[in-house]
Amino acid sequence: MSRTTLRAKPFTILAGLILAAYYTIGLSAGAFAGGSRDRDGDGMPNKWEAANGLNPDKPNADGNPDHDSLRNLGEFRNDTDPKEEDTDEDGIDDGDEVKEFDTDPTDDDSDDDGVEDGDDDSDDDGVDDEDEDDTGESCRADDDDSDHDGIDDEDENENESDPDDADSDDDGIDDGNEDLDDDGVDEEDDDDADVDECEDEELGEDDDDAFATIVSFDQSTGTLTLQTTSGNSVAATVTETTEIEWEDADCSPSGSEEGTTADLQPGVQVSDLDLDESTGALEEIELYCDDDGDEPDDDGDEPDQD
Repeated sequence: MSRTTLRAKPFTILAGLILAAYYTIGLSAGAFAGGSRDRDGDGMPNKWEAANGLNPDKPNADGNPDHDSLRNLGEFRNDTDPKEEDTDEDGIDDGDEVKEFDTDPTDDDSDDDGVEDGDDDSDDDGVDDEDEDDTGESCRADDDDSDHDGIDDEDENENESDPDDADSDDDGIDDGNEDLDDDGVDEEDDDDADVDECEDEELGEDDDDAFATIVSFDQSTGTLTLQTTSGNSVAATVTETTEIEWEDADCSPSGSEEGTTADLQPGVQVSDLDLDESTGALEEIELYCDDDGDEPDDDGDEPDQD
């Protein structure tokens, strides 16, 4: 009897281990299956929807929160971000990559030629792929501007500026308010269409054209101090060759677009300036008019509002 009992124990232990393993595997598989279930039946797993800010209890396969022409189900199938119109940040919207250019929306250089997909010209028409859709957009704000500097993310690389830094060169002036190519047009306005209507935008790129305000001007030293709308302080030296202009003659106290150092009063807003960063000399400054054509009072204060 003792031999029989001794032989039965290993068998009993082995059977117990097999049964435990069976339940363990079964529970693990059940947990995995439960995690990838699709409660709302819209074709997208619960976990993916929750991880990407979608509601796993509400069918939303046809939604398109990032307005990139790729619906949520398409975003899931292509492994892209449903809340980001350009997942790989190559300048082309995810929907255009999938439907028009047949490039990988998760790889910024799909053909590995060393050039981002957005800067390619796949149809050899002289227009970068990232700009092909611009003519069909009534509002330039249809494109992402992560740092809110007035320049679309897709165009920042052309200016060698940082799409996540509104003041890439730390000179106190937002990138969009600079004129890097010296064409007389601020970078934020270089891509404007004849009609730039942004019905849903509370703040357009042109609403910040008065990007700085004069804090003080010392006539004896020529030191001009300004504060930008982003809170940075900018100092410049006004010289005999500095060009001072008003944006509109109707705003100028003299009735002329040509200004003088007497116009550099505290509170006057500035729409543009050209600063020699190596010397600090101010080459040109344009004084801003608001929509009503008001200019500061003679005492330097802002005009009274009725």
